[in-house]
Amino acid sequence: MWGLLRNLLAPDKSKALTTTESSRSKAGSSTPVLDVDSLDYVPLPRAPLQWETSQTISIPEAVEDFEIHDADWQISSVEKLQKEERPDPAFRQVYGSDAGLFMVDDLGKATGLGPLKSSAMVYYRDGLQGPKAPFQHDVYRTGVHALGRGVAIMSRDCVLYAYDDGLQPLLTVGLMDVPEVVGFREKFGIPDDKVKNHLRCVALSQGATQYLFTAVDEAYCCDASGKRLWSVKLPVKEGWSRVTTPSAAANTSEEIQRALALMGLSLPISPEGLKSRYRELAKKWHPDLNPGDPQAGNKMRALGTAMEALTGIDVSQVASYAGATYAKEISRHDIDVDGVRASMTVSMVVGELFAADWIYAASFASGSDAVYLAGYSGKVFALTPDGRGTCVYDIGSVPTQIVDTGDYLYLLTGTRLYILRGNELHALIDVYGAGRLMVTNNGFGFIQNKSLRWYTEGGQYLGTIVAKDPVRLVYQRGNQTIIETRQRRAIIEGVPSWW
Repeated sequence: MWGLLRNLLAPDKSKALTTTESSRSKAGSSTPVLDVDSLDYVPLPRAPLQWETSQTISIPEAVEDFEIHDADWQISSVEKLQKEERPDPAFRQVYGSDAGLFMVDDLGKATGLGPLKSSAMVYYRDGLQGPKAPFQHDVYRTGVHALGRGVAIMSRDCVLYAYDDGLQPLLTVGLMDVPEVVGFREKFGIPDDKVKNHLRCVALSQGATQYLFTAVDEAYCCDASGKRLWSVKLPVKEGWSRVTTPSAAANTSEEIQRALALMGLSLPISPEGLKSRYRELAKKWHPDLNPGDPQAGNKMRALGTAMEALTGIDVSQVASYAGATYAKEISRHDIDVDGVRASMTVSMVVGELFAADWIYAASFASGSDAVYLAGYSGKVFALTPDGRGTCVYDIGSVPTQIVDTGDYLYLLTGTRLYILRGNELHALIDVYGAGRLMVTNNGFGFIQNKSLRWYTEGGQYLGTIVAKDPVRLVYQRGNQTIIETRQRRAIIEGVPSWW
């Protein structure tokens, strides 16, 4: 009860900006659940979990400032950077895109921009520095389309910002005000300062005409004006079944009508509306909030009895009611007692949030507005531009990146990269600690702390560039590949064109 009371008393911090009133769809609208049985199922070799292995990619330490390994590329020159040319280490988040590189300063430490909470800058494909912009919001989630021209950022107060490749604002949406987010906050009793933990993904389409965000196991896709295009919900994790714990009381119609009258309600009622009204009355009648009312305790007991009648849930569980509970059989034992055979099972019962397959990765495809959603279970769902599921890839581990170039699909986990064409597994690469994936039109690479490993788009390894100091910037200018550390720049000939 004390946990509920703290939630009831939490201050309202949801007054965030929205682009337009059209961003508010009708509250209570249902979100369809993806039907796994109706989708093409593509089982793939299971990706090891990072804590299951101690393997790492072995990158040799550089003796010289820059070195080439496993390729006949040539370092044509190494230059010492002037102070004004040196990359600012504050921009520590680097994302490849069609524009070049988006670099994000998530700690607000960039120099020369004045007071700020965060900032971003762009380096174009040819290495020329583009715009640099200070932001008056923090950076909590980031989504960059690998072949797009924009960046989506969600702040800790759950406001979604999107910028184009000139760092000009495209949209601002207060996700705390979206009816479905309001609904799950009320349903699960989530305090405002914890909502950000439940919004795991933000993404921008290739042409920056659509955006999506996820809340627990649901995804919502909108156009740039904020109009809802579609929404979907992932099925619960495998092995969990929805169960209920019924009340021992069976109430007459007259008793149910009295319960409705006590709560100031009338039929029809929804679970969300009922729970919202319960919290409203609990705030009003709870004895701890009404120390001068001797009847407050009786009112709260009557409220609990009314909720038991209207929900069929035992009164002792009403305060923590979360809409549904789920059970999973842990073990089963068959025993014989005096010739009678019986089964004994041990099950775990959890709330809906625990059984939900939270979405941990999401992205738009290239060349269309198809979407990929990956649950914590390791299932990656492919959806059409109108939100209909087509197939599910099962890799057993949630990917950290999903990139669809229109020709190849890349699914990256902490230990493995899957490369697919259609539903066919085209290549499989172990990538233990290999760094961040950067995908271009003609290949992809892993940028690690002091190295760049490069591959063809189909997964053929081409070679590695190693630096003595951490790599800050990588780009191509004409037929040359340039890598910069904090103080030096190497110009390399022979690396295949990225674009």
